[in-house]
Amino acid sequence: MAKEKLTNEQMELIFDTMENIYSGDIGLQEGVDKLTYEIGIFTSTSYQFFYNTFKNMKNGKTYKRGFNNEIIEFFINRLGEKYGKEMLKKSLEATKGNIKYWYEQYGNKSKGLLNICRKISEDNKIDISFKDSEVFPPKPKKYTKDNFLQEVYITENEYDKLVKLITEKKNIILQGSAGVGKTYAAKRLAYSIIGEIDKARVKMIQFHQSYSYEDFIMGYRPNENGFELKEGVFYKFCEDAKNDEENKEYFLIIDEINRGNISKIFGELFMLIENDKRGEGEALELIYKEDEKFFVPENLYIIGLMNTADRSLAMLDYALRRRFAFYDMKPAFDSEQFKKYQNKLDNDKFNSLIEKVKELNKVILEDGSLGEGFCIGHSYFCNLETIKDDKLSLIVEFELIPLLKEYWFDDKEKVNNWKTELRNSIK
Repeated sequence: MAKEKLTNEQMELIFDTMENIYSGDIGLQEGVDKLTYEIGIFTSTSYQFFYNTFKNMKNGKTYKRGFNNEIIEFFINRLGEKYGKEMLKKSLEATKGNIKYWYEQYGNKSKGLLNICRKISEDNKIDISFKDSEVFPPKPKKYTKDNFLQEVYITENEYDKLVKLITEKKNIILQGSAGVGKTYAAKRLAYSIIGEIDKARVKMIQFHQSYSYEDFIMGYRPNENGFELKEGVFYKFCEDAKNDEENKEYFLIIDEINRGNISKIFGELFMLIENDKRGEGEALELIYKEDEKFFVPENLYIIGLMNTADRSLAMLDYALRRRFAFYDMKPAFDSEQFKKYQNKLDNDKFNSLIEKVKELNKVILEDGSLGEGFCIGHSYFCNLETIKDDKLSLIVEFELIPLLKEYWFDDKEKVNNWKTELRNSIK
């Protein structure tokens, strides 16, 4: 970009002007005009890009712009000198993200800038990895509807239904008992809509009773100087989706969504996940940042996972039910995909055990205190390349029987009868 090398005084002037724009002492255009007049060398558009880089460095965010290594190196070092190690780390993380972005989008390997960041990180003992394998990862593997239908045991019609639900509603909950493949299906559903296995655009978290707004959106966290405002996982993921210039799809998968205190976690932003409340026009002020308005972008989708067999959970919050579509995941022993898998294994003991589990599921289904949401899922028996007797025995003894003890904790005779039935099926 540069026609001639910048002097140290010119770089100081650029840095100071960026600081003044960032603090609001001068406007962006005023600052750009000042630099264009006093320094020249770059166009006004380039100076605007420099400000975007500077701003995102201070916030630790990927800036997704072309770069001038000389300016970026100066910004990183100067921010570290002025604000300390935490700011130095933020600016390095932002730059690492930018190097990765340009490689992933355009195949450009910015080795020069990578080496600059690596040296600054090592010299200042900053705990950030700049390994080539991390910064220049392999290109994402293509993943289509056909891949999904090969790996997830549902029909094409059900797949189409799922895609329609999540693309229209924006938020969906996959519910079912343990072993029906909720997590497995959720990730692959996201990949199939994206069209490739892009793990940067599919994030998985787990709710629990101690999970809070501060973890999810933002809050103050202790550091070496006292406390600092830290952005939470949802806030940062929304920012990633907003900053995607191609408006690609992003998927947040929330395991055990019913275990968290939804009102406590989402706070004032719960309404913003609704499909008709997405976008900048619905932005709300944040509790911890009154000067910033936050919105959930339209290209972000939420997939919640819920175990229907968990008796410890109270009824779901009605507000949660209203904002999500609910899809039942069921045992898929009779699906074409599972039968194909079963035929490939070609093992009499395995077949016998599966038939016995199907009988057991009928009993569970008809039990008034249990029902469909407690049926045993097929994933207990998946991913076996060969069948060994001890493997089947381990599944029965340490996965199925403990489950039955929990289901019929008040009926030992029934548990003992099914212990015998399951054990006999693999003899």
